[in-house]
Amino acid sequence: MTKTDRLTRLFGKQIAQGEFAPASALPSEAELCVRFEVSRNVMREVIKVLSTKKLIDAQRHRGLFVMPRDQWNYLDADVLEWALEKGTNPELISSLLEVRNLIEPTISRWAAERATAVDLVAIEASYNAMNANRSNVHVFQEADIRFHKAILLATHNVVIQQLSDAVSALQRAIFDITFLTDTPHMELTMKEHGDLFDAIRRKNPDAAVAACHTLVGRTAKRAKSK
Repeated sequence: MTKTDRLTRLFGKQIAQGEFAPASALPSEAELCVRFEVSRNVMREVIKVLSTKKLIDAQRHRGLFVMPRDQWNYLDADVLEWALEKGTNPELISSLLEVRNLIEPTISRWAAERATAVDLVAIEASYNAMNANRSNVHVFQEADIRFHKAILLATHNVVIQQLSDAVSALQRAIFDITFLTDTPHMELTMKEHGDLFDAIRRKNPDAAVAACHTLVGRTAKRAKSK
């Protein structure tokens, strides 16, 4: 990571984790340079990046301010990671699950209607990687994310495809909170993913929607029990 990348991560975490209160004024650019021991050029680049993530509002002639929480870009993978890193945030997790429940059944329907042979190979490969790495949580998680991403790409909708990274960020953000490693849970998880893949492979949109609702619904139930 470059110095700019490291500082973006550090400063972003401090904001997302409450070291600087939402809607409050931040130290001046000059003070931030002294605080973090960096040049003005580096600090300005960091401010620019965090502004695109909607964490900072840089107002000409007024200074720097922390954006209100409801304006943060929660579709940004970094913002989600930073906001959830120091323990669960029930309100944010509930919002993430509502978004998944809103969009993923439609994505599954479109995938069942439009998936090509190439798409099915990608979905199946990710499913097989999940199955082969049940005891390796990190590898399993990445395979799980690839599985859902392959389904999203199978919609062949260019606008939805642009949401791919955001959807993956949503899934990654709640994985540690909702994932269980016991054998009965793992068997059920693989069955749910297998049912979804099978519905898409058979080009059965209604079955794909039902399988997706079951999968996301059980995830939501686990999250609420935490």
